[in-house]
Amino acid sequence: MLQQNETLHPASAADGLQQEVKQDSRFLTPSRQWWLVICLTLFSTLAYIDKNIIVLMMHSIQTDLGLTFTQTTLAVGTAFAVANVLMVLPAGWMADHYSRRSVVAAAVALWSLMAILCGVASNFLTLFLVRAGVGLAEGLLPPSSYSLIRDGVSPSRHGRAFSVFGMSILVGTGLAFVVGGLLIGYVVTHDFSGVPLIGHMKPWAIAIALVGLAGFPLALLAFTFPEPQRGASIKKSEVSFNDIWRFIGKERAILIPLAGFSVAHAMLTNSLNLWVPPLLNLRFGLTPAQIGFPLGMLLLIAGPIGLLITGYFIDKFDATGRYGSAIIAVVVSVPLALLGIAHALVPTLNQFWVVQGSLLLFASAYLVVTSTVVARLAPSAMMGRLIAFYLVVQGVLGIGVAPTLTALTVEHVFVGTAQPIPTSMATVHGLYGLLGFVCAVLMYMGFRRREDLGKRIVA
Repeated sequence: MLQQNETLHPASAADGLQQEVKQDSRFLTPSRQWWLVICLTLFSTLAYIDKNIIVLMMHSIQTDLGLTFTQTTLAVGTAFAVANVLMVLPAGWMADHYSRRSVVAAAVALWSLMAILCGVASNFLTLFLVRAGVGLAEGLLPPSSYSLIRDGVSPSRHGRAFSVFGMSILVGTGLAFVVGGLLIGYVVTHDFSGVPLIGHMKPWAIAIALVGLAGFPLALLAFTFPEPQRGASIKKSEVSFNDIWRFIGKERAILIPLAGFSVAHAMLTNSLNLWVPPLLNLRFGLTPAQIGFPLGMLLLIAGPIGLLITGYFIDKFDATGRYGSAIIAVVVSVPLALLGIAHALVPTLNQFWVVQGSLLLFASAYLVVTSTVVARLAPSAMMGRLIAFYLVVQGVLGIGVAPTLTALTVEHVFVGTAQPIPTSMATVHGLYGLLGFVCAVLMYMGFRRREDLGKRIVA
């Protein structure tokens, strides 16, 4: 257990950049730093393709396996989500205690195997179990990835590195819909009967298996970069969960508002993702086929651009001692709240797509803000578990609760009104945006009260 006198003392803001330069010697060379980030981004992108591509095949799965709507949803969605969330905290512990490269490689190989096994599932139980296996395996990836970037990339590049890694969520989700549809079309129109392992599978199973097969060679990329040196100030064996809770308490002026900010933005973003298709169908009469392609393209274009801009300005502000993450958190919260309200109420379809694209520029900034703040404040030996805590809270409230809160508002608050879905979305998303703004301001004030934390790099 960490003793009180072993906690790191903050450096002054004026000395922050000098400390950062001195510590650069223990990081990889710039080219190897970016190679590490690229590899981790590829792993995460494949994970999100694998996670989302199956959504396109739910009807075929239901028909071929003779499942009910409830069984299909439980097997494809619930099994994955619950297993994924349950694995994140243990994965954080593993990231703090074992070789993170090995954890990442094992995660990619394991979920690839489970994805292939989805194709041979013959009933509800087997599909439920293998989808849970995919969720468990993919839950291993984020804590080790964030920890690798924290220790392998110079702090002066953290904002940009985390923004590139965060792009994997948007790119993977977008590719799942854009490329996934093309892949399914290719499989349906070609004969795979003579191909070993997959020739006997249904078209939907072949498409999933092909994505899974791509993971095995990709997993080997984890061994093309060295395991970064962990910060030496605190040994990994000395940090218990009690130490982490004490650390959160000590830094509560920043870390608690950060949690509120990240949860509010996660809830807004995930609620939007689920409710955009029903909104477009209700207000503008679009079919799923008409919705999927433009939404996917906006995810692939606007989302990554927003993340890159976010990372660039976080690093730029941090380099001048101006609490870059907190400033960006405040800046993005204002337009996100306003766009979240306007998004559901604009009168024309063209205006909707403009607002949707603008919203995506800001929607994922919370991912970069959260990871950068945690990386800047947390000792290396607790990075995996601390970031896992934020990921769990974001996942449970953002994915598990937020869309349902919007539904409850539709059914119980605005029921009987002329436009219950748009009104509910505008109200709930506006409140999420307001909460995010308040928490961002509180976090900024926390940095101001502890000015030295804005530039401190904890080794």
